[in-house]
Amino acid sequence: MSIKNITWPVFLILVAVAVILIYTNTLPNDMVGAFSLMLIMGLVFGEIGDRTPIVKDYLGGGPIVCIFVPAILLHFKLLPQYVADIMTNFMNNMNFFAFFIAIMVAGAILSLSRKIIIKASIRYVPALLGGIIVSFLAAAGVGLITGYGVKDAIFDIAIPVMGGGVGAGALPLSQIYAGATGGDAATILSTIMPAVVLANVVAILVGAQLNRLGKKRPKLTGNGLILKVEDKELMAEIEADTNKSDTTPMDVKTLGAGFLICLGFYLIALLINKFIFPGIHTFVWLILLLTVAKAAKLLPEHLEVGTIQWSRIWTKNLIYGALIPIGLGFVNITTVVGALTNVSYLLVIVATVLGAAIGAGLVGHFVGLYFVESSISGGLCMANMAQTGDLAVLSAAKRMQLLPFAAFSSRIGGSIILVLAGLLVSMFL
Repeated sequence: MSIKNITWPVFLILVAVAVILIYTNTLPNDMVGAFSLMLIMGLVFGEIGDRTPIVKDYLGGGPIVCIFVPAILLHFKLLPQYVADIMTNFMNNMNFFAFFIAIMVAGAILSLSRKIIIKASIRYVPALLGGIIVSFLAAAGVGLITGYGVKDAIFDIAIPVMGGGVGAGALPLSQIYAGATGGDAATILSTIMPAVVLANVVAILVGAQLNRLGKKRPKLTGNGLILKVEDKELMAEIEADTNKSDTTPMDVKTLGAGFLICLGFYLIALLINKFIFPGIHTFVWLILLLTVAKAAKLLPEHLEVGTIQWSRIWTKNLIYGALIPIGLGFVNITTVVGALTNVSYLLVIVATVLGAAIGAGLVGHFVGLYFVESSISGGLCMANMAQTGDLAVLSAAKRMQLLPFAAFSSRIGGSIILVLAGLLVSMFL
């Protein structure tokens, strides 16, 4: 018997060493310490979540345990604060998530069929807009019914929730609100952050339930494929593209070239963001560049395969570990519990997330996308905490193939929300 291809004796030794280093305050504050902690804690909490009946069936399994158990341990001081500091340093100063997301997005986009990219993208923008409109209507309706208030429901909850997470969403949004009202941006940020955090939780839970819905109603899902495919030629192309990367033997040199392609595209996107169009987020440019490269066949086949295979190495081995820093760096248990005591507030958050999922799913269904995939990527991945939330939601929904569309939602959809917020606050606040 083994755990993730590691024998139990080896695994227990690794856990014991990590525990000793953690509680003797000797875990190094560098990449070695951060990666070791992520991998080991990801294995432990991921296995617990995936093996616990109610958790794995209804709450998302490993992903939600990897996020919230570390946060709970930190809250009750069962984990030393310096452990969270190591993770925060790794995320912020070393920009780990930019590295990880660049690798995952590159592999995800290049693994798509060219025809799928073109046909699905045309249908995807309407699904995004459907999610935005229905989420706002749902928030306003519940705000009116519960007495929370329509305006407060929109500005305090719906806009922050749908705004693209923290760094590209809540932070600039607090500046927009402050500029329009003359208030303090830090105070405004502390007001809107609980909604962002709690909506991320709801999105994870809804993602897990959409996965269950897909199993019960197979016609509603493409099992990771977002576009409803009807012609046999397109099916054959998709199957050929999938088999190409699955059956090609891994080669060290090709993997190294794939690694360079991932980072190279990110650097080009960063260059555009810094010197040409600074108003558009780097990840938006990364997605657009990779999409153009795939659609126009700009990369030789062996480089595409190497990039896909390199991406899969990271995805399969670090997906749970990558969720650990979210719990330690972004989830404040006191804030979550405090917000949970306000029933009206919570109901508006739930309505916003469900509205986003239903709106994106229904519009996606009518324009030729699968309901489950459109709902997850076009709705839930707008209502979560951007790239970190995308990982959690897609993991809980068992739909990691949707990462490129999730990134579109978080970045392009989030940018739409910020522009909309700038217009609305000048009119109503």
